[in-house]
Amino acid sequence: MANAFGCVASAKDVERTETGYRAIGQVRRMDTGAVICEAEGFVGDDERTWSKRDEYAKRAMAQTRAISRACRSAFAFVVTMMDAGLETTPAEEVPQDGFADAPRPVAYKRPTTPAPRATDEDVIDVVAERVEPKAPIRKKQRVAAMEEGADWQTARFIKGNRQDKTSKAGKSYTQWGAFVEIEGSEKAEWLNTINREVGETIDALEKGENVLLQVTVDDYGRKLAAIRTADVPTKHEEKATELADDDIPF
Repeated sequence: MANAFGCVASAKDVERTETGYRAIGQVRRMDTGAVICEAEGFVGDDERTWSKRDEYAKRAMAQTRAISRACRSAFAFVVTMMDAGLETTPAEEVPQDGFADAPRPVAYKRPTTPAPRATDEDVIDVVAERVEPKAPIRKKQRVAAMEEGADWQTARFIKGNRQDKTSKAGKSYTQWGAFVEIEGSEKAEWLNTINREVGETIDALEKGENVLLQVTVDDYGRKLAAIRTADVPTKHEEKATELADDDIPF
């Protein structure tokens, strides 16, 4: 929605507070750079889902919530224009039992008058016919296969990006991209993903950081299936270390 209105969303000022992680989300106009909306995202230490997660994941989620809230504040009116029956309250802000003024479902009432019983005149003799079960129709699904011999590959992270897109069917989704130099490849390449957990990891990576990644291949090309930080030197770094050791006189 932000892109459709000529805007772009981003996050800044990610910081650790006494009770969690805080980030500021902004929506800017692409033509002038003016900030039209700003909001705060927060991940608390008391959250059951996030209390034991890694620091990079908490920082990334704080940014995600900040961007989401900023976009909602600026473009929530579009949702009600699409359908007047839709609500714009985020799911995480709705109480477990719903709001007090929400309409309650009508309880089922058993009919007081019993249904009439069938008599002998109502019974019709039917000759049973054997029905052969039909084999289930199986649709061939396109499955992304893990690239042969890839498993976890060592690479150097150069930069990443994030784009909010809309499919041909009108469904909104977010695509992340990682520009990486995979060890053994002659040139760097972009690997894309729409997996939110993988995307949040990309958001938290630093330029030049060593990573381990997995790649899948489908009809549309190579996709990023998983990525995580790696505390191991690349072959280029090992080779440089060996050359440096050879220069030491003994």
